[in-house]
Amino acid sequence: MDNGAEVFAKLPNPCAGPLFYTTASEVATREFLRDVLNIPTPRIIAWSADRNNPVRAEYILEEKAPGKPLGRLWQDWDKWPMKDRITMIEQIVEIERKLASTKFVKSGCIYFREDIPDSDALVTDPSLCSSILERFTLGPLVEKELWRGEKVSMDINRGPYDGPQEFVGAMAENEKKFIEAHARPRMNYARSLTEPESPDEMLDLLDRYLQLAPVMVPPQSSDDTHSPTLWHPDLHLDNVFVDPESKQITRVIDFQSAALLPLFYQCGVPTMFRYQGPVSGDMTIWPKRPENYHSLEQDEKEMIDNLIGSECLHKYYLAITHDKNPRHWAALQLQDDVRTQPTCIVQNVWKDCDVFFLRRALIRIVQGWKDLCLDSDPCPVSFNEQEMALFAHEEENRGYVSEILTLFRNNWRLPPDGSIESARFDEIQNELTRMRNAFVGAADNDEDRLLAEKLWPFQDTTDI
Repeated sequence: MDNGAEVFAKLPNPCAGPLFYTTASEVATREFLRDVLNIPTPRIIAWSADRNNPVRAEYILEEKAPGKPLGRLWQDWDKWPMKDRITMIEQIVEIERKLASTKFVKSGCIYFREDIPDSDALVTDPSLCSSILERFTLGPLVEKELWRGEKVSMDINRGPYDGPQEFVGAMAENEKKFIEAHARPRMNYARSLTEPESPDEMLDLLDRYLQLAPVMVPPQSSDDTHSPTLWHPDLHLDNVFVDPESKQITRVIDFQSAALLPLFYQCGVPTMFRYQGPVSGDMTIWPKRPENYHSLEQDEKEMIDNLIGSECLHKYYLAITHDKNPRHWAALQLQDDVRTQPTCIVQNVWKDCDVFFLRRALIRIVQGWKDLCLDSDPCPVSFNEQEMALFAHEEENRGYVSEILTLFRNNWRLPPDGSIESARFDEIQNELTRMRNAFVGAADNDEDRLLAEKLWPFQDTTDI
C-alpha cells in the first residue's frame, strides 16, 4: 500500500466449505474474537462473501500478520530459555481461557445478522453488552464434512442446535439420510473376503447409536463442559505468529470453520504441544531417561531426548491448563470417555470407511452400561454372538494393519495417509515394497495371501 503497510488477500479454496457461508462466518467470527474477546486476529480491511463482485470471487483482504509463524522459530525451541518456553505455553492457554470464559446458549457458527435472514441476536453466558450481541447471530455449521460431495445439495441438519443432545442426534440423522440416498454395498476385506458390507447394516448401527444417544452427553459438572464454546479448529505452529525478539504472540490466524459446539466435543491439546504417545495424567510423574542412556549410540540418545522433550511439553501444557483454565481441563478429562467417542466418529462414517470404529465405540458403551448409567433401566441395545464374532475377526485383522502403520510412523515418519515429501518418496516407496512383499509372503495359504494383499494399508491408487 502507499503507506508501506502490507496486506494479504485470501480467496477460499473450493474444498474449504460451502459458498458464501464459509467466508461470511469466518469474517464475523474473527470480528467477534478481535472486538469482543480481545484475541489478536489480523484486522480485516475489506471482504465479500458474494462472488458477484469486480473480483468475481469471494475474498478477504486483511493486514499481514506481524512477526513470524511459530513454526519458523520451532527449530530453535531447544535453545530457548525455559522461561520463554513456559511463557509461550502460558500465552496459548490464556487465549484458550478467553475462549472458554464465554459460553453460548446454542451451537452453530457465528455470522453477522444481516447475512442470516430473520435471525435472532447472539446469546451468551455471561451476557455481553446488547449493542455487541445485536451485531451477531448463529447460523449453520460450515465444517466441510457436512457439505462434502453429495451432501452439499442435501437437506440435512447443520444447525443451529438447541443443546448437546440435539447436536449428538443430528450427526447420526444426517448420516442416515446420506446412506439411504447414496450408499451402495462395498467390500470391507478386514471383515470378509466374500461378503460385502451392507448399507442396511450401517443403518441398523445408526439406529442403535440413536438409542444410546442419551448417554453420549457426559454428566454435567460444576465446570460446565456442555455449553457451546468458540474454539480454534486447528491450532498448530504456523497458525500462531510471534515476535522473534520478545517471544510474544502477535496474531492467531486460520479461524475458518470455527464453531460454537459443546466444549467436551471440540476440546483438545493443540497440535504444537501434543505428544504422539500416551501421556500420564498424574502431574507428579514426568518422563525420565532409561538407566542405560549413557551406553547408547548418539542417534538413540537424540531420539530419546526428543521424545522426552515432546512429552514434557505436553505435560507442561496440561499443568498450566489445570491451573489457569479449569473448564478446559475438565473437558480434557472426557476426551477418552466412551460416551463421547461415537459422536466424534459418526460424521461421514460410511464414506470414510470408519464403520468398524463406530461399532467398537457403541460396543464399549453397551459393555459399560451399568457403570455409565447406575440408576437406569437395562441397556436398550445389544450385540449378538454372531455380531461379536465378526467384530472380533475384523478387530484382529485391523490389529495387523495398526502394527504396520505404527512401524512406518515410528521408523520412517510416514503418516497413515501415506503422504510424504517428494525428496523421500523413492526411499519410502522402496521400503514399502520390501515390507509389503514380506507381509504377503508370510501368509500360509492362498486365502491368507489374498487377505494380506487386501489389508495392506498403503494401496496404489489411480485417483488424482
